[in-house]
Amino acid sequence: MFAPPALAQSLRGALDWLPPGSLNLHELTQRPQEIQAGGERQSFFAEYGRLAFRSPDVLGGNARKAGLSCQACHPNGDANRHFFIPGLSDRPGRIDVTHSLWSAKGDDGRANPLEIPSLRGVKGRHRLGFDRRLGSLREFTRNVIVLEFDGAEPEPLLLDALVAYQQTLAPGLAPGQPPSQAPGQVPEQPLRFEDDLRDFTRALGVLRLPLAEENAALTNRVTVMLRSQVGFMHERFEETAPQQILEGWSQELRGIAVLADASRWPEARDRLGALRQQAEQPPAVLMTAAPRSLYDPEKLRIWLSKPVR
Repeated sequence: MFAPPALAQSLRGALDWLPPGSLNLHELTQRPQEIQAGGERQSFFAEYGRLAFRSPDVLGGNARKAGLSCQACHPNGDANRHFFIPGLSDRPGRIDVTHSLWSAKGDDGRANPLEIPSLRGVKGRHRLGFDRRLGSLREFTRNVIVLEFDGAEPEPLLLDALVAYQQTLAPGLAPGQPPSQAPGQVPEQPLRFEDDLRDFTRALGVLRLPLAEENAALTNRVTVMLRSQVGFMHERFEETAPQQILEGWSQELRGIAVLADASRWPEARDRLGALRQQAEQPPAVLMTAAPRSLYDPEKLRIWLSKPVR
């Protein structure tokens, strides 16, 4: 079975589970640059947290069904200044997180959309949350998952990982960013298939540790998140050939999880190596089809304008 598509905000998931008008062309075609202290040389915890930050598997309820992740409101750790959901936002970049659409537990019965905050430099902040009552990044993260977005209680390792990733988000200027850039704002870059593919290849590295330590539960959790990343790329393609390749990658990840459950660890590690090689040297059809896919802003604009899909 193919994993449902989701990375930051799923196209089809949002159509099914969010109010009409929730999909915004800008946020689906642009993203802020990610600025991590230490660059891409991160610990397992930070890399696992980075993957979880991009996975709807962490949240619950309608947010999860819609394919939303932490990345949806905080793309690459910044604030999503274009995020808008009719009925829950009074203007772009603001959202009511205490609404029954997200969680009956967190519903306060009032319309009170608030500014989405940037998480850049969050490591140095002393008070967190919309009401500034939470002093711990760990407490803040759990509160968002469980109370605001109706997610299951996160296991300690997942919570540690999410905290570790957020602590890498640097407040400084991005490489090449002019000093005149407005404080707290990060240059945006086009969302391209090549970048999503590179991001997926990087995320595959998270699987190495659970396979090396022969941890089936963690292997299963990571493969679910990785399959969601594949799904996000898959839903941008409308041609059969690239879809079949990505579906094959998703099945490979599922196969790794099955091998882990059967304690066939050498085979699982070999399968990961083979999949990583495929991602690093993808079939040409993926690259040639990308310009004709919904990664193209104009094609996506037309797709979004269609009343029925």
